[in-house]
Amino acid sequence: MNFKGFIMAIYSFFSLLIVIVFMYIFKTKIHIIRKVWATSMVKMIGVDIQEIGSLDTDADIVILNHNSMFDITLLDYLHPKDIAWVTNEKLASIPVFGWIFKFPNLILIDPTKRNSLKILLHRSKEEIASNRPIGIFPEGTRGDNDAIVDFQKGVKLIAEKLNLKVQGIVLVNTRKRLDTKNFLSSSGKVKVIYLETVGSSSKDWFANMEQSMKETYKKNLH
Repeated sequence: MNFKGFIMAIYSFFSLLIVIVFMYIFKTKIHIIRKVWATSMVKMIGVDIQEIGSLDTDADIVILNHNSMFDITLLDYLHPKDIAWVTNEKLASIPVFGWIFKFPNLILIDPTKRNSLKILLHRSKEEIASNRPIGIFPEGTRGDNDAIVDFQKGVKLIAEKLNLKVQGIVLVNTRKRLDTKNFLSSSGKVKVIYLETVGSSSKDWFANMEQSMKETYKKNLH
């Protein structure tokens, strides 16, 4: 723990309580509330965002490496659309704070259940039809700072079944800005690297994107 991490923990706790109340009262303004809170987090931490490449707002799915809880907040800050994040439904069961995942109508999945991919496919189709891009972490868990771990196949199945456009986004240094496990935070640079959007009809698109994201992360890590 460091002092800034302690301050950010306190700020996150109380500001999220306020966000939950506002989401409950202003149910039609949830996307705006999420954007305002994300902006406040970026400013409070003191993040210098370096964007490389271009965000494709027409991509149906954005896939990202996952090092910090701040990853979602950062993309909510940068993306103009209301991202439907795929996340573990256990998070929605957390007392009080679980409403942060319920109110925005995120895609809640229990990966241990046999029908999880069927639910993911159905919910993704619904949200894309509502002009919401899907946000997913293909590693399936938060990785470490040294490498992107192997991707799980759920995003491949969804993209190919629905014939979607996919953009890979590589995030560098998000854990240095906010490490919620160890209550550490520091001001500084975060790189957001947008890869080219690809269609999911070509045979090797998924393997190529996984390799490209791993190589890009390694290249920009230091």
